[in-house]
Amino acid sequence: MGRNRLLILLFLFFSTFILVSADVPPPFPVTPETEAELSAAFFNRLETKSTTKSLTFDLFTPEVDSAYTSPDGRTAVIWLALRDDSGRLLATEPGLVLGVLTDNGWQVLLPGDPGWDETFINLPKGLLPAELSPTPPDSKVAPNVEIQTLNGYYLPYAADTSRWLEGSISHFQSIPELGYPSCTEYYCRYAFDFTDSDHFPLLASKGGTVFATRDSCSDGDGTCTNYIVLYNASDNAYQIYLHLAHGTIPDKLQSGQPTVVRGQYLGDTDDTGYSTSQHVHFMVVNTIWPASGYYWGRSIDIRFADVGINNGLPRTCYEVTHFPIYDGATVCLGNRSDPRNPNNDWFESGNVGAFPPTGTLARPDSGAIVTVGANPLMDATATTDDDVRVAAVRMVAKLNNQWVEIGPKVTQPVRTNFYDWDVNLCDVGPLNGPLEVALRVWDHEGNVASALDPRTIQVDHACPLTSQLNPSTTYDSTAVFLNWSTNYDGSDIGSFDLQWRTDPGTWNSANMLNVSGSQRSTWFVGNFGTNYAFRLRVLDKNGVVEAWPANDSAETTASLPSNCSEDGYEQDDTVGQAKSLALGTLTQHNLCGNADVDWIRFNVVNPGFHQILALSQNGGAAVKITVYNSTGSTVLASGQAFGIGQPASVLFKPMASGTYTAKIEPLVSNLAGTGATYGIKVSEVTVSYMPLVFR
Repeated sequence: MGRNRLLILLFLFFSTFILVSADVPPPFPVTPETEAELSAAFFNRLETKSTTKSLTFDLFTPEVDSAYTSPDGRTAVIWLALRDDSGRLLATEPGLVLGVLTDNGWQVLLPGDPGWDETFINLPKGLLPAELSPTPPDSKVAPNVEIQTLNGYYLPYAADTSRWLEGSISHFQSIPELGYPSCTEYYCRYAFDFTDSDHFPLLASKGGTVFATRDSCSDGDGTCTNYIVLYNASDNAYQIYLHLAHGTIPDKLQSGQPTVVRGQYLGDTDDTGYSTSQHVHFMVVNTIWPASGYYWGRSIDIRFADVGINNGLPRTCYEVTHFPIYDGATVCLGNRSDPRNPNNDWFESGNVGAFPPTGTLARPDSGAIVTVGANPLMDATATTDDDVRVAAVRMVAKLNNQWVEIGPKVTQPVRTNFYDWDVNLCDVGPLNGPLEVALRVWDHEGNVASALDPRTIQVDHACPLTSQLNPSTTYDSTAVFLNWSTNYDGSDIGSFDLQWRTDPGTWNSANMLNVSGSQRSTWFVGNFGTNYAFRLRVLDKNGVVEAWPANDSAETTASLPSNCSEDGYEQDDTVGQAKSLALGTLTQHNLCGNADVDWIRFNVVNPGFHQILALSQNGGAAVKITVYNSTGSTVLASGQAFGIGQPASVLFKPMASGTYTAKIEPLVSNLAGTGATYGIKVSEVTVSYMPLVFR
């Protein structure tokens, strides 16, 4: 009795495959000439449509994707693809309109047109996709209200990768002029289309056993659908994955009923069957039947554990702003005010691969001493393994306690599962001492093994830092602006030594300016009528110092002016010569002559906070400001610029109205020149204080 039952079950199981492949003949594609006639008829119908087109029509332009005729050639189903306003073809199920051949040629019917229902019902078997076919009379589908929400599903692609949700409830929205719905709410309330710019691998959303597969259809074949269906016994539900690529379902999933775990590779996406561009149509059903060459059923409510919005229900921004709300799902990922923005609706998966790749490093050996010298390339070799195939390898190094990718990402092995490549340590930085390295491996599914087979090697002063002074920038001033570049801009730079000498002259260790490792420029202030030469070296954090340029050469030079021309406010060198300045007025002065002093005088009408601001306008001008009473005998406040070429500001609070004075002098005494200009302004200001909150 047990053996007979097993034989009956096997017969029923294999008969389902026969039904799918042979029960329904594929539709017959029209000739290019007929397709052109149907396309013209469709657009003629749109021109005569009297009702106002929907907003959706303004954002999407329909075009004929493909068309199929009945055996007698009198009726046609026309699949419509949609292009958005950027020209991208939407990856989803097509819209569908009908063509009827009359004595005057083809006439197109849109959903809801007179004659639509009669023509639709009388279409020959096999001409409609399962999405639009009626439910088989022997199917037993529970009403939605009796179906409990199923949890524990994950997005059907690899963790840490993102795919674009093309649509969910869009499937069943009525947009007649675009041929929608492509699927009724009865079937597709919980159906999801995910896409990307190219094919991508699919992982099992939840565990189960393989119920049925097909991947014999050629890529892009609209008459034939590749698919895989998994059955989960605990949920008593079937996962349907449609539109897969030819020959990508692993052989082991096509023999018997093997167990599949969540995160296991199932195949790649394509656009086989009822589809306008490559994507996966994913849904879960609790009753399933073969129809139109693939399995179909009524979608039931599932929630994705790795979707953080709408209690696990993905939605596009266009759906939540333009269509009715279903199941309380009102949130999208992106900008609701720009719902078709291509940066919207990217859902990142948390579906960790069941079988991540493995690998070992053969070179460099643990403890190897790497002396870069004239050749910065370090040899690396590795062996790898994966249940599908390895896509790429790369070396990683632990820098600042973080694993960082170094060297190229290698996609081609030199032989099966063996990789040999070079890593340029100079691209990493001025390394010296122990360095922990490991192997990173990507597999076809998108799984990443982040740091395999780690070991510590010794790097002997790899690729010391170098620097290069650029030509100096001079003004009609004793200030010179210097800037430079380095071969590496990472955190390993300690500082820079900038050395100067008169030209001609000799280098002196006393003439040295130490500059922070984060800087790439500085000011130098010299003396009138002097020529200067400069050179630079960099010091890394390992204590390695760059050599000075060969032959004591200078990297750049600068010639300073011999004299200067005073500004129009001179003479203003004493408090008695102070020039009057109206509040709120900006006047321009220069620093002419070493230790040039400028005095200003201003009237305060309203006692309270006032600010004196000196803006560096040119030539590296930078000043000190001292505020006095009217006679210049009592100091009230002072301030100065933080450096050459920087502004200076003083905030003070006169207690009474009256006349006040201020002295402005160079930040350093030899900063001078016709072009060393600054602007000075006195203003009334309001001071606001932020409250301090203590916890």
